[in-house]
Amino acid sequence: MLDGIEARRHFLEKIRGRPDLWPLVEKLDSGTGTYADVKEIAEMMGDEVAKYFTESFDQEVYDTLMREAHAVITMASETAQTNLNNAAQIGLKPLTRKYPKAAAAAIGEKLGVLDPEVLKKVGKDAISTLLMQMVDENVKYNADFQADAGLQPLIVRIWSGSYPSHDTKHTDWCEGLAGVYEYGTEPKNVYARHEGCRCTVEYYPNATAKGNITALSKGEVDVDSVLWNTREDTLAQRIRKAGL
Repeated sequence: MLDGIEARRHFLEKIRGRPDLWPLVEKLDSGTGTYADVKEIAEMMGDEVAKYFTESFDQEVYDTLMREAHAVITMASETAQTNLNNAAQIGLKPLTRKYPKAAAAAIGEKLGVLDPEVLKKVGKDAISTLLMQMVDENVKYNADFQADAGLQPLIVRIWSGSYPSHDTKHTDWCEGLAGVYEYGTEPKNVYARHEGCRCTVEYYPNATAKGNITALSKGEVDVDSVLWNTREDTLAQRIRKAGL
């Protein structure tokens, strides 16, 4: 097993080499990317972190890699939120949550006592789920803040279509949460995830933002007329500065 420093270097090299990361980064940088794309990045990070724990578990490596994944998720969330704010033409800064130390520790304790066969099966779901929950927390944080500021956010939960183990209970539960809700009308557990959940949770500051993002992604409107307050530095630049 690698130590924390070696694992970090190896992890960043693996992420850098994933061809499926950069189209998501480019989409976010173009102004059309949303939290749905951040969720995909988080799931990707979870898959990569889990690969280190198919035979044994190491707490130092786990802590290091989870914090690295959280850093990338945070940067991607900031970009997604900036895109949404621009599409709504509101001058609010994006908000992000701190690293969820207690939740990460709880998952680490759970994985640390499993034998290799069970660890390989449970680790991927548990780690990916926690990283996607980090994205959901950023969604909720910004939705709550903007609702308090007088906006009318739309909360969107998209059903993934199935659960990897074909667990009917979880599949039916997720399907029942799917929908587009005006803030304040969403189900109480709209942000909740069962272990292994692959559903997408996102939101738009208002209906105008949703329409603008859709139009931008289809090339139906001029970018400059919508993205009026874009960042000078791109997500790709910030990721590379962080070591990727």
